[in-house]
Amino acid sequence: MVSIIIPVYNTGKILNKCLRSVVRQTYTDWECIIVNDDSTDTDTIRVLQQWRNNNYKFIFIDKATNEGVDMARFSALAIAKGDYITFVDSDDWLEPDALDIMVAKSLETDADVVVGRMRKVYMGGLFSKSDTSTPEWMERAILHEELMEKYYISFFGVNILPVNIWAVLYRRDLFIRANIQPSRLTFGEDLLVNMNLFPHIKTFYAIDKVIYNYRTGLPGISDKYFNSWLENARKLYEIKMQVLRDTKYEDGIYYQKIELVNYIKSYINVCLRYRKNQRDKNIEVLRNELSCPVYKDLSTLRNTPYTDAPFAILIANGNADNLYHIMEQNANSLQIKNKLANSIIGFLRHFS
Repeated sequence: MVSIIIPVYNTGKILNKCLRSVVRQTYTDWECIIVNDDSTDTDTIRVLQQWRNNNYKFIFIDKATNEGVDMARFSALAIAKGDYITFVDSDDWLEPDALDIMVAKSLETDADVVVGRMRKVYMGGLFSKSDTSTPEWMERAILHEELMEKYYISFFGVNILPVNIWAVLYRRDLFIRANIQPSRLTFGEDLLVNMNLFPHIKTFYAIDKVIYNYRTGLPGISDKYFNSWLENARKLYEIKMQVLRDTKYEDGIYYQKIELVNYIKSYINVCLRYRKNQRDKNIEVLRNELSCPVYKDLSTLRNTPYTDAPFAILIANGNADNLYHIMEQNANSLQIKNKLANSIIGFLRHFS
């Protein structure tokens, strides 16, 4: 049996598509655990009530307080009875043969983990896009030694394998052997689950078929998510660095430091895009965060091939004002270049 775990929080307007994709699976030996993470919108509550009345296979967990997607998933894991586990986000949906394909491949290859392709769906479903490339790690069984030597680096700033936990089928005993605990982070939680599971995987298999539809381009970053961004990025970095030290996985340390620089850059870019009128506050928040000693680690990037080492040194020195100013200049320069390019294109079209 497959245990399907779906955390739900205020997705009532699009939730039915997700749940219908579960009941329409060609593979019928499943249970579906829906965790209502203290949703507040009436659409979500109404849709969940309709499904409570109409489908005996759904199991419902109602949280008294909103604890986030990570805690919601682990609440479901605690009661899951399936031989396999798969996760679905409530704004996404499965292809009808998703479970059939993944379970069959696991049985055929004795794989502990089977990963499928996902299709990105944009603008509420107006158009979609699938990756058409076929990487060398797809459609073959990867055994433990190769997985750890060649692909474990994926979790430390080098994108080789996908690090998400949706579009994946897991043997449930992996979670028991790894003794994974919730991280309580608001991002990077998927990556941490897989990072902790990988050392326990005997066989990994990725199939060259779309089994999952991932909805993207939804409304922007919430204040709650944004306000915890830097803290969560730092905690994620600290957790991953501890794993690297414990496992003596030296290859990942350099790339992990670069990833922390990229988190800071991403934060400032979001500030410049969505909170430009809060410049002083943005810099103050950044300055307070960079006072944490962990950022001094980035000073070791000074004498490395990393092309953005000067930026990393500014972070290590806690120079929030200069960091923000540099990113502002880069953003303004890019805007000017884009405007100029659009003007040239318009001029050429006028005479074509």
